[in-house]
Amino acid sequence: MARKTKEETQATREGILDAAESCFHEHGVARTTLEMIGARAGYTRGAVYWHFKNKIDVLAAVIERVRLPFMQELDRAATESRDTPVLDLRSVILGSLIDLAQDERLRNTMEIMLRSDSSADSKVLADLQQEGFRDGLERMARALRRAGQLGQLKPGANPEVAARMLHATVLGVLHGAMVEPDLMDIRRDGMLALDMTLAAYVKEGVFEAGSAPTPL
Repeated sequence: MARKTKEETQATREGILDAAESCFHEHGVARTTLEMIGARAGYTRGAVYWHFKNKIDVLAAVIERVRLPFMQELDRAATESRDTPVLDLRSVILGSLIDLAQDERLRNTMEIMLRSDSSADSKVLADLQQEGFRDGLERMARALRRAGQLGQLKPGANPEVAARMLHATVLGVLHGAMVEPDLMDIRRDGMLALDMTLAAYVKEGVFEAGSAPTPL
């Protein structure tokens, strides 16, 4: 049998991740098996094992392919080569909320990440949640520390506290939209909550509340 090309191998991996995302979202992490993932993707269990060590490895990859681009954007918002960290941070977060509102696959992954139960698999998921929480929080704090250095925060505003409140605000909107999607709109309420939190710590005039995000 001919060897698969790099592109074919990557396509197979992505197909497995797409199937895993659907299974995790529909059945939960604990009740999903590699056989279920392979069947949904149209591959054998062996094909899944060729790409991933176990179900937790698949779960981590499902989360990472969504989390990594967001973390990279947060890194850009905190870079010292730019002097608009508040605008950049707001644009990254708001852009992510808009993407979630428009992309069902991203919303499904978000819901997988926010769910939890008492199973051993969910304890692993909790570890991944904690890792993502800390990574995102540190990047937000870095951007706000840069804003403080540039004189864009209100007198006495603590960048670390501001980052925690901003992070909590975003998580609150996401959880609310998952629990009551008819009441909590990710894009509408996300922008309102984001701008209200930023306004508590950022000097007036640094950003315009309600404005569309600008590309970095």
